[in-house]
Amino acid sequence: LAPDKSAWRKIYESRNDQAMITLTGFDYETFEWLNSKFEPFFNTHSPFIKGENCIVPIPCPGKGRKRMISSRDCLALNLAWTRTRGSTTVLEIIFGMTGTPVDRYLIFGRRILLEVLNAEPDAAVQIPSDFQIDQYKVAVTNRHPILTDVWCAMDGLKLLLECSGNIEEENDFYNGWTCDHYVSAVFVFCPDGTIPICAFNVPGSVHDSKIAAIGGVYRKLGHVYRRNGGRCCVDSAFAKTVNEFLIKSGKKDILDNPNEREIKSQATSLRQTSEWGMHGFQSSFPRVKDRFKFERNGERKRIIQVMIYLYNLRSRRIGINQIRNVYMPCLQKEVDEMQYF
Repeated sequence: LAPDKSAWRKIYESRNDQAMITLTGFDYETFEWLNSKFEPFFNTHSPFIKGENCIVPIPCPGKGRKRMISSRDCLALNLAWTRTRGSTTVLEIIFGMTGTPVDRYLIFGRRILLEVLNAEPDAAVQIPSDFQIDQYKVAVTNRHPILTDVWCAMDGLKLLLECSGNIEEENDFYNGWTCDHYVSAVFVFCPDGTIPICAFNVPGSVHDSKIAAIGGVYRKLGHVYRRNGGRCCVDSAFAKTVNEFLIKSGKKDILDNPNEREIKSQATSLRQTSEWGMHGFQSSFPRVKDRFKFERNGERKRIIQVMIYLYNLRSRRIGINQIRNVYMPCLQKEVDEMQYF
């Protein structure tokens, strides 16, 4: 089947937002906007010139045989890859391509996406402004009145990894508690559903609190706390004793005074946002539930980084996010206007 007669082209030509969101995670308008930034890189670079980066400038643009795959095909292929699991056979059927071109264009497109999204504010992973943090505090206080200075919640995530043949590397990624191999991450979630701070691609043997320390998460949260008093809600895995900017959720203790009991109760409720965020991240990109290949070329880091950027872009541009719907419904588009369902 030629790519121009593929199922993907039929979906694209229909301009159906529901179908586009199901396959790529973005509606037609947002996909076209993203392609406008993706296409210049695609047209001036090639995945078929020998090189370690798999993306090198074309020496003489416009010459040679024209590609059968367009920038929209390559972009949609990469987005659809994050939205599926297992073998790429399904993608080969959807896009009318064979295995080798699919693998090559996935690597090529991923690097272009990194270039594009790294410069895009809507995909950025960055500490919000003081004005935004104050908005987040208000959003939290509206649902949890006693938590007047909290602006975010944090939790850890473990992603399955293949076992290395090297015993020392195997030990680094082995988690004795769950008896499996992982790469770990720590994500901070805002009330609008975005990720402003994170640390990822850390060996699975490292504890969540240690990841937050070595990954600079504690340092950035401390900077926000010293700047405007904003605090972060966490579970028992994180070190509150030496980090006054953290508020821990937990069970009520008989020795607690009424105020402490209420704080724990509302903090436990607020910490559910990080669970929603983790679920939203994994459900938006089912590919992260697959076992990652063990490699030393940095591809795993690129994959996770692209998904984090896409998660933030999807939260800001599409608005399908449970945290945002609950804490900041004023940002949610009208369902009737979106016409997705």
